[in-house]
Amino acid sequence: MFIENFSPTSPTKRAWPLTAVYPRPIPNSYWATPLLLACEYPWTPKVLIPCRQKLDAVLKAGVRTFIDLTECGELSPYADHLSRRAAALGIDTSTLEYHRFPIRDRSLPESVDHMYRIFDVLRDNEKRGRISAVHCRGGIGRTGLVVGCWLVQSGVAKDGPEALSIIAREWRTVEKCKRFPHSPETGPQFEFVRDFQRSSGNASA
Repeated sequence: MFIENFSPTSPTKRAWPLTAVYPRPIPNSYWATPLLLACEYPWTPKVLIPCRQKLDAVLKAGVRTFIDLTECGELSPYADHLSRRAAALGIDTSTLEYHRFPIRDRSLPESVDHMYRIFDVLRDNEKRGRISAVHCRGGIGRTGLVVGCWLVQSGVAKDGPEALSIIAREWRTVEKCKRFPHSPETGPQFEFVRDFQRSSGNASA
């Protein structure tokens, strides 16, 4: 599923969660935009039945670019499983991309430039009409942090507070929201998004 000619829509015109329009592939996920899925870690090593494998469900939803915010060694890696699972689903493996931009759990990116490198990938995939997924471990803190900043940078949200409002609306539809009522997860992460300002240039160029 590739979405062509997508342009950001003002959230003020989108009063309902995108998940009401685009079905979520896994319970702990939501659509930040039609081209960006926010989710928890999509790989469950001990699940042997394909129909219950989160990675398969995410691939079936059209995701071809995976942005992993976890640190090396934090969880069982899935990059090597991507091609195998895609091939089993009849997906052209040459269309897959995997990028890792590690952020420590419950923390902030090491630099603003680190965030802009993530934006470069998201922007490139958006221009090509490709669907990306961004995730950390639980899809709460680091994922909400990146999604919130991207909503501002891409123009979907006019500022950080509006981005946080969009995330809050989508987060209420996620299965784990009763156990973890807020995304981003920590005060510093929340403040980072709230204070984030759109850059007119490319900080990583």
